[in-house]
Amino acid sequence: MIQARLNLFLAALTVLAHVVLVAALPLLLLPRDPAWAWLLVPLSLAIVPHWALVHEAVHGHLLWDRRANDRLGRLLAILFGAPFDVLRVGHLSHHALNARAVERPEIYDPSVRSRLVAALGYFPRLCGGLYLVEVASSALAWLPRRWLRPVVRRLFYEGEMEAGAIPNRAERQLLGPRSLVRIRADGAAAVTILTLAFWLWGAAWPWLLAALLARAFIVSFLDNAPHYLGELGDPRQGHDMVLPPPLAALVLHANLHGTHHRHPDLPWTELPRRFALDRAQPVGSWFVVPWRQLRGPVPVTALRREQP
Repeated sequence: MIQARLNLFLAALTVLAHVVLVAALPLLLLPRDPAWAWLLVPLSLAIVPHWALVHEAVHGHLLWDRRANDRLGRLLAILFGAPFDVLRVGHLSHHALNARAVERPEIYDPSVRSRLVAALGYFPRLCGGLYLVEVASSALAWLPRRWLRPVVRRLFYEGEMEAGAIPNRAERQLLGPRSLVRIRADGAAAVTILTLAFWLWGAAWPWLLAALLARAFIVSFLDNAPHYLGELGDPRQGHDMVLPPPLAALVLHANLHGTHHRHPDLPWTELPRRFALDRAQPVGSWFVVPWRQLRGPVPVTALRREQP
């Protein structure tokens, strides 16, 4: 069911978009006409299908051959700004902990902290912090392993009962000798591309920074939107949202995130058919539902618990 040729075509478009962003815009287009700066808008929005392609690679749905899948996933992750292994371990941990309070950034325990304190962590993450941490991992990966160990374990919820063995698994998968070599190589490539981009943009670097911050906001804002205010307890929890078919295909049916959680073994092209077979009900429009997150943190006692 994997549409390898289609995925390769979309991956090629993603690479081309980055060539335009890094080199063609500052060197060829902007010197001719500053109006070309408007091209930064679609190039920033392209981060949505870009992440969707990385997401397919994380689940092994990008290409039939696993080695080819992971190599293309690494290339796309480098252009995304973070090592592929970091994104893969983070996302698969999300699946393992889905619908548990520890994995839901909007949830807080009123007996432990106030809503104000919870908001001080929630809103920076929502408005770009998540993506910036992922990008920062490209540079942080070069720290000594003994320094990385407590950072990795803390990021993967060490000390939280609901996390189970996730901290141990994250440490093993991210800090093993072979994986750490890959992560450092991917991180070095990502930092090199980012540095080259700012050098090529020269005095116009604020335009590039604005595009990168826009990408940070989009990625971070959409990350937990399919789970915000969702019930706890069911690992299949996720909101399906309405999006016109052409746009849904453009973002690789990222609007059917609930269907993806119910059937994580399916590639993106199969999600609409499975959604129809499940007779699932969408919660609203993909253009509207994510904005509910601006309501802020929610006490854990306010959310319903479902049996898996």
